[in-house]
Amino acid sequence: MTNKPVAVIDIGSITARIKIFDINAKGKPKLIEAVRKVTHIGSGSFISGRIETAQVDALCKCLNMFRDKCKEYKVSKVFCVATGAFRDAENSDVVVEKIRNRTGFRIDVLDNSMERYYQNIAVQALYPDFKKMTEDGTMILDLGAGSMQATVFDKSELVFSQNILLGAMRVSELLSDLENRTTHYKDVLEEFVTQDLNDYHAVEPKGIIYKTLIAFSGEMGYIKKLAGYDPLSNAVMSRDDFLKVYDYLLRARPTDLTLKDNVPSPIAPLLLPAALIVKNMLEYTGVENIHLPHVSLCDGIIWDYCYRHMKYKLAVKPDSYLVSMARNTAKRYRCDKKHIEFVETASLAIFDEMRKYSGLSERDRLLLQLAAIMHELGKFIAARDYSEASYDIIMRIKPIGLSPEELNMVALVVRLYSKVNLYNNYYYSLLTPSGKVTVSKLTAILRLADSLNASHKEKIKKMTVFMQGDDLHISCVSEADMSFEEWAFDHRCELFEEVMGIKPVLRVRREK
Repeated sequence: MTNKPVAVIDIGSITARIKIFDINAKGKPKLIEAVRKVTHIGSGSFISGRIETAQVDALCKCLNMFRDKCKEYKVSKVFCVATGAFRDAENSDVVVEKIRNRTGFRIDVLDNSMERYYQNIAVQALYPDFKKMTEDGTMILDLGAGSMQATVFDKSELVFSQNILLGAMRVSELLSDLENRTTHYKDVLEEFVTQDLNDYHAVEPKGIIYKTLIAFSGEMGYIKKLAGYDPLSNAVMSRDDFLKVYDYLLRARPTDLTLKDNVPSPIAPLLLPAALIVKNMLEYTGVENIHLPHVSLCDGIIWDYCYRHMKYKLAVKPDSYLVSMARNTAKRYRCDKKHIEFVETASLAIFDEMRKYSGLSERDRLLLQLAAIMHELGKFIAARDYSEASYDIIMRIKPIGLSPEELNMVALVVRLYSKVNLYNNYYYSLLTPSGKVTVSKLTAILRLADSLNASHKEKIKKMTVFMQGDDLHISCVSEADMSFEEWAFDHRCELFEEVMGIKPVLRVRREK
């Protein structure tokens, strides 16, 4: 056991939650206590765009109660995060500072990518056989208050993930004025949801045969309860049982749900939009059962903490999904597979040999790998200035598990590797000093690796990278004429020598 427990506080749009964990000698977390309180912090914010003073007061009161709970357990570390309601509020920064002054908690407002990353970690930790489960088509449906994330796995790889502004609270608030103006509100609701989901289906990869659908949200516990399941269970619900609940929600009014079924009044109007989204995906995937796990953002944060800092081994390394998603994205944009495989291998070989000289981290290695895999995405839509298009694509797909800063670094390396001068680039100028150094070094490595296959003909059959004195030697064996690659190498090695302080040398041995 650790000397003191660890706490995770999740400030959602409707409720705030604290979970307190002990971590054993093997780095595995065990839940000690969980408390949840309705705060309404997101109520109205999806329309007004602001978190109001009354909501801040209610949240501060809740957080002070959580602070007392942390003192009671002598908590050693607290993670305090907020999601969509803060992310979308125009006064978020002011509110975060006000809460810090009044409670002492420093709130980390998660961007969508990191929020969904932690949610997926929670699901994977819950299912020990997750890798086997995802050998066949699997969709994880993460329903937030403000948006929905659909993540697709196949052949045990993360294939695709897409966020849509279609959360249950957002839909309920946007259409609330219609409820009193039409007798066909539920028909309008279905049209609204279906239209947005059709937009998702238009971009989702085709040809996947789904065997598993996993859905979770704050509302799913109440849907499980209405179906006769334990709301805190990790349930597997049949299609028929789910559709019975859906039909009941179509007939019931929110007040009926509160009075007859003990659904809290803030939650009751959200059940039908949530069920409608799940119903659509249930019909789309064609699966017979739906997994409804009892997991939360808090669980994902503590599992990730144990994995990265307590050396706990998860069944699947989370970062591996970033690589598989990058490869599937490159496939979707019809990149030259052999070329990107060569550039990826060459980039990592140069990075590994330069590790002790470069000052770069293992995480930087992952960012380089992602940039190498996706460096030619833009060629799908632009022959000229394709690196600009590649940048735009990467910034829009927002791979799950990259912070905004890391995402920007990957996209910038891809944007700059083909430029003659990266220093005069506007986006480069916006980086922090340390960010400029990292991007410069990763760009220099990618630029060098790409030059070794400038013709896209994979002429190099064998390559060895090693340091000799103050030079980095890249020794290649080829059966073909390497004149073009040697010319490209000479023209692209200047940045590497400048930022690394080491001269790259290419030596080619021709074999027949």
